[in-house]
Amino acid sequence: MFTEKNFRQILVLAFAVIFSFQAAACSKPVTGTASSPRTAKASGNVEEDILYYVNKFRKSKGLAALAMNEVLNVEARGHSKSMANGRTAFGHDGFESRIDDISKKLGRVSAAAENVAYGNLDAEAVVNGWIKSPGHRKNMLGNFNMIGIGTAKGKGNIIYFTQIFINKPVVAKK
Repeated sequence: MFTEKNFRQILVLAFAVIFSFQAAACSKPVTGTASSPRTAKASGNVEEDILYYVNKFRKSKGLAALAMNEVLNVEARGHSKSMANGRTAFGHDGFESRIDDISKKLGRVSAAAENVAYGNLDAEAVVNGWIKSPGHRKNMLGNFNMIGIGTAKGKGNIIYFTQIFINKPVVAKK
């Protein structure tokens, strides 16, 4: 008989197996410096601006916009802070735990992926870097409906960026 703890362990293992490809595909850093000025559409808030540029890219490919979700933002910000202060190495360490925490708060998640980057970048530059990287691009164009975005400054004012993508099935109301 399965207990709730066993179910969670199986769920985490399933996420690890299913989504290891996305994590592995995104393990190369997107780095650099800001290369272009902000456009009039940018808000001045880096996280909101990243959402704008990601959704602009998705729209150009005929895909629906992603909805920003605060539960995902908290997880993304926490990971960016951990990388920025050196508590965790740059990369996807703890991805399965982040998705498990999200699932506990939001319910069933059918797909998840993560992009990370660091550098002295503005929102448009980091999104353009992800677009040019096949693994990151695949995640941004994936079958997801929600996104969380988090940034944190590290030593030398280097910014660490995290995007978490999920597909949260929409439950039809009766």
